Amino acid sequence: MNSFSRDLIETHCPGMEWPDFLGHVRLGESFVVETERFNSVNGPIAVDGIKAGDNVAVLIESIEMIPPFESPNGGPFHEGMGESVPLDFRDGRFLFPNGLVLKANPSVGNVAVLPKPTSAVLAMSRRFKRGWRAVVNDPRGRHCHQDCQYLAVGSTIHMKAQIDGAGLCLADVHGYIGQGEMAFAGIEVAAKVQVRVEKSTGWYVDWPLIETEDEIMVFASLSAVPVPGESNDLQYVDIARQAYREMRKVVAERIGGSLSDANPIVATAIDIRNCALYGLGNFIQEDGKQPNRSDRDIAVVGVLPKSVFPGSQKA
Repeated sequence: MNSFSRDLIETHCPGMEWPDFLGHVRLGESFVVETERFNSVNGPIAVDGIKAGDNVAVLIESIEMIPPFESPNGGPFHEGMGESVPLDFRDGRFLFPNGLVLKANPSVGNVAVLPKPTSAVLAMSRRFKRGWRAVVNDPRGRHCHQDCQYLAVGSTIHMKAQIDGAGLCLADVHGYIGQGEMAFAGIEVAAKVQVRVEKSTGWYVDWPLIETEDEIMVFASLSAVPVPGESNDLQYVDIARQAYREMRKVVAERIGGSLSDANPIVATAIDIRNCALYGLGNFIQEDGKQPNRSDRDIAVVGVLPKSVFPGSQKA
């Protein structure tokens, strides 16, 4: 089985404006990508047979977490915060020094494909010491950095390839991440992630679509480093509306109907679940609030049960 070592994060095209492919895999081939503890991606990996504009499905087959393990200790309030807390791990649970226990839920925070290398994207790459690795982490958008706890073993993320070969990258694995990532981090871990890439069929894909056994989720986001060509003058409400809007398209495509046909079930059943909320204006406690402070770095998913679709095996 192909395996891409985490050592390559330091040696493969560091700080460059644009990377070469790290290697190639075949459609339907299982392979392993090793990640480091935080946000530097490993990749990009070319998927043979994928062309720009194709929809790809990345299936997460296994996640092996690598110690050490630490709990974040941040949040919106200055009082009570401190250094990260070392954790023990036993029988699938994180053990806190004070006796508290948390069941692990490993998930991949960043499944990315390379964006089209436009002049604006390349200019963004040149702005950062990390170069191209910043481009597949910081903007979120349609191509990277979901911070979603549902990207766990058994889930699939559907994304649109923006270049030939897709350029798959992985990073930011969490042993546990709460909805909202309220401390600016989860339990950040190094990991070995086994994935498989197929062509996506049966779903409308524009913004990333996360599929679990029982649910379908549309990812929507706003970043402090916007994708070139997209507005950064948005608030949380706009991202929630975006998730709603995109879910209507997903449903309409699935049933072969119109937005009007799709709206009643979306209006009735959609959940908006938070992925990252630490970019909310005035999230950090300060002496005075700024009424016009902008929201930045927001990520949500709009969720429907798959059982709403005709022919679903789940009741």
